[in-house]
Parts: sequence; structure tokens; C-alpha cells
Amino acid sequence: MNSTVKTVVFWLVIVLSGVLLWQVVKGANSGAKDREINFSEFLSNVDQGNVSEVTIIGQEVRGKFKNDKAGFHSTVMSGYTDMIKELRDKGVNITVKDAQAGGWPSWLLNLAPFILLGALWFIMIRQMQTGGNKALSFGKSRARLLSMQQKEGHVQRRRRRG
Repeated sequence: MNSTVKTVVFWLVIVLSGVLLWQVVKGANSGAKDREINFSEFLSNVDQGNVSEVTIIGQEVRGKFKNDKAGFHSTVMSGYTDMIKELRDKGVNITVKDAQAGGWPSWLLNLAPFILLGALWFIMIRQMQTGGNKALSFGKSRARLLSMQQKEGHVQRRRRRG
């Protein structure tokens, strides 16, 4: 295959991979979106018994309605302890999570795609500097690579003649 064709196919694969990755990330974010409701609406739904479960993370409350299992989220006032009592009186399943949870493993997981892209970019730049057509020739000097290319060219010229 021609070197130009290989380069074009390589860049097409890179661009298509980027587009597919973008579509996957966009699709994951647009999945099950929670409806945002204000605090008054949240309390009225609790009073009517429409809320089946809630998760409290700091000042944010995420939950589900009983009738259609749709999700919602709302921001509550800090120090509003009567809300817990109202939720318990209505039989709502309550989960409380720490707002500061996560730590370094979550940071590492969030940075993993950028680390992977950086490593791929480094490998591509390295390959372009070493001649591009050799299979990961990291430990070889430029003089050795040039001599290998000259030998390959010499062998190919011999094959064409004979």
C-alpha cells in the first residue's frame, strides 16, 4: 500500500474514533436526566406522598417519584432538620451521602481519558520523528533507522530488477 494512502487511512481512523468517542460521551450525559424542581414543589410532593426515595448529598436532594419513577433533584436549605422528619413520616426511603466523598481515586478516574490521549499523542509524535513506517522502533538511533531504510530500499530495487 502507498505511504500516502496509509497516512490518510490512519488519520481517518483517528478522526472517526474521536467522533465516536464524542457521541458516546454525549449519549451518556443525555441519558436519564433528572427534572429540577424548586424546594416548595419538593415539599408539596413529599406532603402528598408522591416521593418514594431520596438521596441527600450536602444541600442537594435527588430522588424518585412513586407514580412514574421519574427522577428529580432540588436544592434544600442547610440546617433544615424538619425535612428529615417529614420524609420519615411519609415513609420515604432516605439515603445520605457525604458531599466530599471521592478523593484521589475519583480524580484519577476522571483524568484517565486525558492521560490516555496524552500517551497516544506522545506515541504518534514519536513515530513521526522516527520515520512513521517502522513498528514502534523506540530503542533505535536515527542513524540505525536510516541504514535500515536504505537496506530495505536496496532490497526492493533488487527485487524489481531481477
